[in-house]
Amino acid sequence: MRLKDYGEAVTVWLSADDTYHWARRWPCSGLSGKRLRAEFDTNGLLDCAVDGAYLEDLDGGELSAIVADHLANRLDPAHPCYFVTVGQFQA
Repeated sequence: MRLKDYGEAVTVWLSADDTYHWARRWPCSGLSGKRLRAEFDTNGLLDCAVDGAYLEDLDGGELSAIVADHLANRLDPAHPCYFVTVGQFQA
């Protein structure tokens, strides 16, 4: 996983290996073994690509879960994008 912090926005890149290993916990994953790039600002998702292309049938719940799981320990809770990427999905 790579993370680029722009202050008011972040971009996360997950490798095919990252998504494959994460998907062991997500039955019928549509992202397993695929590369993912997702960009967020304080309002939410700005852009997303799977294997370099936009997917119209991307499962938003799965996208939110994989991003939240990967960023929970990498993004500071005080970061402006923390709530839209992680915080809103925590119990």
